[in-house]
Amino acid sequence: MKNNLICVFDFETDGADPHVCSPVQLAAVIVDPIKLKIIKDSEFNINFKPERLEKATGVTIDNHPYTDSDILEWHGKVRGVDKSQILEEWLEYPDQKHSWQQFISYLEGYHITNKGKKSKFTAPIACGYNINRFDMKIIDRLSEKYNNFDAKEKTTSIFHPRDKIDLMNVVHLWFMYVSEIKSISLDSMRSYLGISSDNAHDALKDVTDCANILTRFLRLHKNFAQRIQFKNSFAHEQTV
Repeated sequence: MKNNLICVFDFETDGADPHVCSPVQLAAVIVDPIKLKIIKDSEFNINFKPERLEKATGVTIDNHPYTDSDILEWHGKVRGVDKSQILEEWLEYPDQKHSWQQFISYLEGYHITNKGKKSKFTAPIACGYNINRFDMKIIDRLSEKYNNFDAKEKTTSIFHPRDKIDLMNVVHLWFMYVSEIKSISLDSMRSYLGISSDNAHDALKDVTDCANILTRFLRLHKNFAQRIQFKNSFAHEQTV
């Protein structure tokens, strides 16, 4: 159960709706579930030219496909730069297909194989913060678009088909009875746990923070699991 490696990943995007937005950055690190630490040199970080800009012509800061939103301003505020710099950078990013293929190749290197045979069951386990509601929806969309979709499982074929770890759900279970915590957003958790917010919302920073939080919780789970008597714990109790 614990052999598959864990891929902690995160998208930064050009919108808030995972059903239509385009990625502009994708970062990942790989966690070893046995050693409970990030695998050395496993960092992945790539940019994507958003689909709106792939299709647009004659783009300027006064004439661009994002006049209906403040997304350029938001990214500029996060980065501490003008929105014109964000737009210029996005225009220079590699196209979506290229960046997606780079991510697929990256994941291929982290299968747990038996005699060299790879399958969806040897693939890394997807992990991230709020991935069930956001990032996995983008993964599934791009998987369908670029033929990495498993019709039988009705989900992407690039990750393990059954197991996923949404760290936000883990955090919720541990802190739902802690009254001083009013929010379990990643930014709130960083503040509560004493993690620096410098470069927050850069995808590589976010996945590194998530991986460090994850490994702490996995160590905690491991220690508790070895001390608790689970076997036959319901055998002599009347359940409702």
